[in-house]
Amino acid sequence: FSFGCEREDDDDNGGGGGGGTSSGSFAGTWTGNVCGRGLTMVLSQNGTSLSGSYTFTDPTFSGTCSGSLAGTTPPTTAHLDCGGHDWWFDLSFGSYNQMSGGFFKAEAGGKVCDINATK
Repeated sequence: FSFGCEREDDDDNGGGGGGGTSSGSFAGTWTGNVCGRGLTMVLSQNGTSLSGSYTFTDPTFSGTCSGSLAGTTPPTTAHLDCGGHDWWFDLSFGSYNQMSGGFFKAEAGGKVCDINATK
């Protein structure tokens, strides 16, 4: 069905703290929500390339995703395709520790729901 990327948490505007890599990278473990479900996303970054795995909860569903960032400093956006499926994430990073965006499915004709996450 649908996927979740992260859970809503306090926004850390690019400063220190907050777990994961807090400055200079979007890599790390993100938690939040998508379509009313829990989301965990573990991302790696190499320049403008972003890839990793995602897990949705209730019911559990997981997979991989990869794509590219528009830039390496926030604010920026990313488009991540999900492992050979016709679904994807379009993400906006307000800081290195806060993302929002949408989960999309081709069969649904576009956006399925919003996602929010922090690391």
